[in-house]
Amino acid sequence: MPFLILPPTTMISENPEIPIAIKKKALDYQESLLQQLGISKTQEKLSLQKGAYRGLRVFDWNQEYDAYLATYFLFNVGKQQKKEYLQAASIVRYKDCLQIGTIWKFNEKIAPISFSDSLVPLSTIVKRNFANIAPVKINSFYDFRSEERMENLIDLYLGEKLSAKGILNITNLGRIVCKGNYQEQLKSPENVEFPGKPLNLVKITFKSDFAEKKKDWPMVTFHSQLNSGVFAQKNKDLVIDEKPQLFNPETISDSLVNKIIPELHDLSKEEFKVIRRYRGWIYLDKGRGFGLQIGMRLVGPENARIHIIRYLPQVNGEIDSCIAFIRYEDDKRPIKVGDVLKIDPTIFPKKMNSK
Repeated sequence: MPFLILPPTTMISENPEIPIAIKKKALDYQESLLQQLGISKTQEKLSLQKGAYRGLRVFDWNQEYDAYLATYFLFNVGKQQKKEYLQAASIVRYKDCLQIGTIWKFNEKIAPISFSDSLVPLSTIVKRNFANIAPVKINSFYDFRSEERMENLIDLYLGEKLSAKGILNITNLGRIVCKGNYQEQLKSPENVEFPGKPLNLVKITFKSDFAEKKKDWPMVTFHSQLNSGVFAQKNKDLVIDEKPQLFNPETISDSLVNKIIPELHDLSKEEFKVIRRYRGWIYLDKGRGFGLQIGMRLVGPENARIHIIRYLPQVNGEIDSCIAFIRYEDDKRPIKVGDVLKIDPTIFPKKMNSK
């Protein structure tokens, strides 16, 4: 039976003294989300009251995967925190911290532009089907302070827009809930990998006019890039907007999603082309962003055996490639440039024949 983990609500604020009434409201919000998912108190199977993760609750869940239900409350910086301006919740897969979807609601106006609320029910989000496409990690950077927790606004919109299109992703906001590993308490049947390792990294850098003088809301320019996570200097530009505009996370996310999705790869297509050879090593046209992992074994013509030993930032113009070592090749038919390799279906270690 899959489980749903309900961590304590995350209060994103610079003021640690959150009023008791706000905390009570946060708990009520969590309970309302459980009701949306059809979860009752009788399904609670674990509650941690002591230790670093006290307040953590675990419920039996009628879904196909184990997940976190993370809730967030954001507050204006430097103001009396009697009321949050945003409440949000994310469903995050337990095994790798990848986001299934997010909902949110704005409770007060915080900018000279309008922000839309999420209209998709949580019960619909948990039933999403995700394509076998390389996951994405979003890293956003700013040259201004978190005046209104702006980085979290980008995470909400961009993460949900990708999830809605069947793309698993991880954002800075989604990673908040995955700081702890609760495997020991939950005794998960899966081998938990933490942190999650999405295959494509998207870097977004914002520059603003906040440094010039005090403003209620910044005018920004931004530069976004895609890289395979090998070396940061080997990036591919996605969107470059050098014309100052009001910081609008929704329109910025729309432009980014349209550029990101064509760059993602179908992981079911397990074919990799040799683009260069040097002695006992070959270079492939695909790397981390295509699901290849260090140590993975491949097969080639005439039962050739190859295994991947290193990611590379650039080979023959490809910014996401790798190098592999030839373990075996036929003397009469050696591996050459242009050959297509596939993932070795052999299970290792091999089982010994019984006598």
